[in-house]
Amino acid sequence: MRIILPTFAKINLTLRVINKRPNGYHNIVSTFLKIPSGDVLYVSESTAGIDIVNASVSIKGENIVLKALRAAREEGFKFPYLNVMIHKSIPAGSGLGAGSGNAAALLIWLGAQKVAAKVGADVPFLCSGLDMAVVSGIGENVEPAKGASIPHGVVAIPDWQMDTKSAYEEIDETSSGFDTLLARTEMRDMYSANVGKKVGLLPNDFLKVLLKKYPKYNELFSIFEQAGADAWGVTGSGSGAFAIMNAPKFFKFPSYVKNVLYF
Repeated sequence: MRIILPTFAKINLTLRVINKRPNGYHNIVSTFLKIPSGDVLYVSESTAGIDIVNASVSIKGENIVLKALRAAREEGFKFPYLNVMIHKSIPAGSGLGAGSGNAAALLIWLGAQKVAAKVGADVPFLCSGLDMAVVSGIGENVEPAKGASIPHGVVAIPDWQMDTKSAYEEIDETSSGFDTLLARTEMRDMYSANVGKKVGLLPNDFLKVLLKKYPKYNELFSIFEQAGADAWGVTGSGSGAFAIMNAPKFFKFPSYVKNVLYF
């Protein structure tokens, strides 16, 4: 028997880097929005006596789904060895946490959401069942975004990638961090606004780094604004650029945009 599990991704509507922990991880305050990813897991029992995880695209390093299975077993969850095939729709390095969504879908199916924080920074939110949340710490603290309305939107994924580690290193060199209370205030102002109110460019501390390296983001933001979007920005450390709106809209993008995801 084969189980088919659809998975979700996330957008960082806002993202502030508060400070760097002694262990090298960074504390953030961010507004997360859950979106469909198009990724699908095909799960069946493994006859090889080990967990096997494969994907439709090449993935560098250990697959996060395999990490999730190991974390669940180490926590004492009992289940047969599994064979997991991941059909990928979202490319790696898009800032959407699609890999974390793959892991979250499997943990939810196994009933092992409690190990989410051990697997990845985006996994606790994607295991939470919330559509929108304020996420803080290194991703382990997830609070409902009370009063928030869930918008329509689009994500444009260009043909470049930004290495998250390098992006954090540049922020560490140029910024002393962001105030937690101010980050929460600007988030409340953003997500408590009625959908349909024009907000414009949303705050993301990686934006300065991204624009320096990839000025074509300005072209994408201009496309969003001219099409009548309510707000726009980049998710995570890139590369995905997004727009949100009160009704679906069609966008025509330049050729360097290789994937477009509507939600």
